[in-house]
Amino acid sequence: MSFSNKETKADIALKYFHKPPVYYNCAQAIYKAFQEEFRITNDEINECSKDGNGKAKGGNCGAYHAALELLKDKPELLAEFTRRFQEKSEYLTCFDIKFNYSMSCKNLVRLASDLLEELTPLSSNS
Repeated sequence: MSFSNKETKADIALKYFHKPPVYYNCAQAIYKAFQEEFRITNDEINECSKDGNGKAKGGNCGAYHAALELLKDKPELLAEFTRRFQEKSEYLTCFDIKFNYSMSCKNLVRLASDLLEELTPLSSNS
């Protein structure tokens, strides 16, 4: 049991994921959690509404897709992120994840947030 009061990026993402007043989807919740570190505008978060519910590029999970977008300028981290994400979720596409009941959307948002926080030094300074 941790006695740390530090809010994690996953805590922040889950505050916004499918909750009022904004009801962000998985991709938007990831962007919101890392908004400050990656200098993401509210307009960019709103644009991510098209990446939830299996509509991300290639049918990828929206949380996974958002993390890849945030890491696109850090190619050395992309493969590691994908490996770790798939190790836990088993699949990368929204359809496969839901069809095989491998993980809930809420847990995918948590997973993507946790992995991004571990892999990016930016988020550890917050």
